[in-house]
Amino acid sequence: MLDFLLILHLIGLALGVGTGFAMLTLGLSTADMVPADRGAFMRRASVITRNGATGLALLILSGVGLVLVRGVSFVMEWGGPMFHIKLTLVAIMIGVFGYLQVLLRQSRTADGAAAAARIPIVSRVMLVLGVSVVVFAVLAFH
Repeated sequence: MLDFLLILHLIGLALGVGTGFAMLTLGLSTADMVPADRGAFMRRASVITRNGATGLALLILSGVGLVLVRGVSFVMEWGGPMFHIKLTLVAIMIGVFGYLQVLLRQSRTADGAAAAARIPIVSRVMLVLGVSVVVFAVLAFH
């Protein structure tokens, strides 16, 4: 069971953080496009964020499963302060992800230009949070 949960956790990590890198690359590669064309392209490309949502869900569910299988007290002691930082970053990331979903929905409306303008910034924050979570997970459980 432990191996299965760890596999799911790593698949979730690949989907979640991979989505962040993909969106960053798409955003950078379309920087020289006409704003209207870029907006239309990025709205279509935002379907990739479903991978991020699936990855985040897998990470949360498998992470809870890993903690429960090993025992909450054991994991908290084993991971120490770095695991607590990781959990805090995950909580922040969930909030930022929710905000990003709101921005994506607003950007699809006729007056969504302001929301669309914030998406690249929030996406970069998500990427930094995702990479930071990985770093603190490694520091906690190496």
